[in-house]
Amino acid sequence: MKINWKKNKEETIETGKKEKKVLSPAEKKKRRKRIFMGVAAACLVLFIVSRMMAPEVLPTVMVSAAQRATIEQTVDTSGTIKTEVKKTYFSPLSAKVSECKVAQGDAVAAGDVLIVYDPEDLKSRESEASLQNEEAYYTYQDTVGKSNADAAEYSRSSHDIEILEQQVEDWKAEVRALKQYITDMGCFLREAVNDGHEHAAEEYQNDIDQATNTLAVKEEELAEFESNLAEQKGIQNSTEDSMLTANGKKQIEATKELAALKAEKVKAAVAQVSEGLKADFGGIVTDVKAVSGGVMEESGELLTIESNEDVCVEISLSKSELEKVHEGQKAVITVVGKEYEGTVTRISKSATKNEKGASVVSGEIHIDNPDADIFLGVEAKVKIQGAVAEDAIAVPIEAVNVGREGSFVYIVENGVLAVRNVETGIASTELLEIKSGLDGSEQIVLNNSAGLPEGTPVTPVEG
Repeated sequence: MKINWKKNKEETIETGKKEKKVLSPAEKKKRRKRIFMGVAAACLVLFIVSRMMAPEVLPTVMVSAAQRATIEQTVDTSGTIKTEVKKTYFSPLSAKVSECKVAQGDAVAAGDVLIVYDPEDLKSRESEASLQNEEAYYTYQDTVGKSNADAAEYSRSSHDIEILEQQVEDWKAEVRALKQYITDMGCFLREAVNDGHEHAAEEYQNDIDQATNTLAVKEEELAEFESNLAEQKGIQNSTEDSMLTANGKKQIEATKELAALKAEKVKAAVAQVSEGLKADFGGIVTDVKAVSGGVMEESGELLTIESNEDVCVEISLSKSELEKVHEGQKAVITVVGKEYEGTVTRISKSATKNEKGASVVSGEIHIDNPDADIFLGVEAKVKIQGAVAEDAIAVPIEAVNVGREGSFVYIVENGVLAVRNVETGIASTELLEIKSGLDGSEQIVLNNSAGLPEGTPVTPVEG
């Protein structure tokens, strides 16, 4: 049966009734595809519109405002406590030590007894010196009475001695010159050998051989002159005691006077140590050579005291630290947890190498207020107070860069990265003084690690 679709459609319209069309599977798939593409296109349009209307995202930089501050420059270092006053005591006479009352490391005060001498031995030493003085006096008197004996022999030997002494001096000079010549030729010989100059080396060797032979002859002659000189001096000495010449008289007088001086010296030394050898100042005994029961020779070393009242810290300064440290600056010194005041008193004018091979300059900081808690030889921490810049424009140290034209900083000005050349001054541990180039109102970029060029729009963030 043939269906009239047109008629049915018209009838449907007329009756106001809607009839849903039945779609085939292929039509349904096409319809879903058209819907998906429409939604995607709408989303794309919305994304593009939103991007066009959204604000631009700018790179951010950490900033800090320039500030007014007082900048104090300090140098932190360490050193070793050492004394500024040190004395080594020597025995004023040869005598037996009855008791050594101190040991290494002991603390002593001014006036403390350090060494006690045996009183009987002191008395014996004084008596001996007195007898030697008397002997010298009577020997002088006896010699004066025999002054004319052997005068002729003395005169002859004195003349010979004068000639021989000159010959000895002349030959010694020639021997020294020959030895120096041989040494110099030896240096030339080594250089010639090292440089491969065989002919020159052979000539230098010949010169050395000839000079060596001459030296042997001169030394033999010198020995003969010295032997003759000794012989004549022996003759002179044997007659000198019995003749009263001007020189002989002076010599005997000198012997007598020396004996008298020694007697007085021993007497004074005995008086000095009769109650014990005492400390001249307070300090620490750092070395002891005296032994109880031992005999100390005159001028023999007894002990050493280093003051713990006049002390300093010995420090080493690098080149960069040296620029900040000057004599007269104040310092804070910490020793075993206790703080002391100090003053820079000395900076060496010559550098040395430390254990790492770096050049350092030594300095000393006097401790102004030492006390009994000071230990010699221990390490001390030191903070040296350097220059001070008051009410200075200051920026963080890390914000300052160095280029070919000097120091500069990055700032944010009207939302744009800009460069300002600056003149720097002193620095503390955190801040650097800006002498010129900034007025203190700028936003300082702490770190342009991204390498953004000048003129880049940025978003400043307080750091």
